[in-house]
Amino acid sequence: MDELHSWLQEKEEQMIEDIGGLVAIPSVDKGPGCEECREAMEKMASYARRDGMETFYHEGYCLSIMAGDGEKEIGIWNHLDVVPAQGNWMYQPFSLHRKNGYLIGRGVQDNKGPAVAAYYAMRYCREKGKLKHIRVRQILGVMEETGMDDVKYYVNHYRAPDYSFVADCGFPVCCGEKGICRVELTTEEAMGQFTLLEGGTVCNSVPESAKAELTLSGKAVALCGEGVSGHAADPENTVNAIGVLADRLLAEELGEKERRAVAFLRAAASDGYGEGLGISCEDELSGRLTCNAGVVTLSEGHIRLVLDIRYPVTAKGSRFLPKLEEEARQAGYVIGKVHDDPPYYRGKDDPFVKTLMDAWTAETGQTGEPFVMGGGTYARHIPNAVAFGPGMERDYGSIGLPEGHGNCHCADEAEAADNLKCAVRIYVRALEMLDEWIGKEE
Repeated sequence: MDELHSWLQEKEEQMIEDIGGLVAIPSVDKGPGCEECREAMEKMASYARRDGMETFYHEGYCLSIMAGDGEKEIGIWNHLDVVPAQGNWMYQPFSLHRKNGYLIGRGVQDNKGPAVAAYYAMRYCREKGKLKHIRVRQILGVMEETGMDDVKYYVNHYRAPDYSFVADCGFPVCCGEKGICRVELTTEEAMGQFTLLEGGTVCNSVPESAKAELTLSGKAVALCGEGVSGHAADPENTVNAIGVLADRLLAEELGEKERRAVAFLRAAASDGYGEGLGISCEDELSGRLTCNAGVVTLSEGHIRLVLDIRYPVTAKGSRFLPKLEEEARQAGYVIGKVHDDPPYYRGKDDPFVKTLMDAWTAETGQTGEPFVMGGGTYARHIPNAVAFGPGMERDYGSIGLPEGHGNCHCADEAEAADNLKCAVRIYVRALEMLDEWIGKEE
């Protein structure tokens, strides 16, 4: 791999500049026709055209970039949309910053940095004639953070690749994902004491701040709660600001219906694992159910809460939804919309999984096992798909980021440039080994 090492040294600055070009675009999906998302696709397409690669647009849902001439198609999936830049950023979120070997900006981890790393692996393989038996298609969506309608559109209107990996998690291979259930709840009665209640912006992030304005003993009072943000699927070391605010509200003289409603908010936001609501469960394959009180708002006096629940691969929504509904009813809430996306699991002995594992081991010298995670990626909607990197260990202390900063969906999202270069090497190795494997099958 000395040739690849030299090539990466030569291309590193351009690769970082390409990531910066994408980070500069605030591609927070605002629904169909999002101008910034179209701009991000066009920016990525401009890199491919610069390097002589074929590009195809898929009705505004996805962009694909092609390399190789084989009959079997390998898909590499990324997304170019990002979550909002909530929280107290130390750095401008939509401008790439460099510090001590780290890149900082919204999307450097999730998922613009990985998209460029995967692209450079594909670019290298094409330039060096490595793709003799496979055709590689990188497919880049723009609705991953808001329901994944982009990947659903693609697989419903185009032939899915023969095998796919999604470059949107951690190494080595994620061979399964928990079920994801989004639940909207609303109080039956208006909460007359409240004039404002809000916390969180998207349900798949732990809220960093929440605030309320209400009348207490005839006086207008404002209260707030501050938390530690993070991804809904990984509540460890996070603090939900809605729960903090609920604790403060419950120390005040609330009316009976308001007290019951706020106590439910505290139960929903207290632990991150559904214990406060009585819906906790776990299995050996995928671990504990997680439950994030992601967004709370006040609409015409009614409290509206959105929960993000990630449940084990051996469970079903029917296992916990009746209990949740009963707890909600007793607190004065009714369940409205429920969107339940079932889990998936692909066996560890699957030849595709084993090939990717072998590539990771060969490049890193590490040993490990495929894993199951709570995060949701495109892989759950694609035939013959798993998630494969590029997440690795990071040390945010080396760049002076405070607790709750640095990770994806957090303020000051950061990624080590060396991690992205390592990902390029692993993906190159994987494509070479997939090409060899497919060649033997032929």
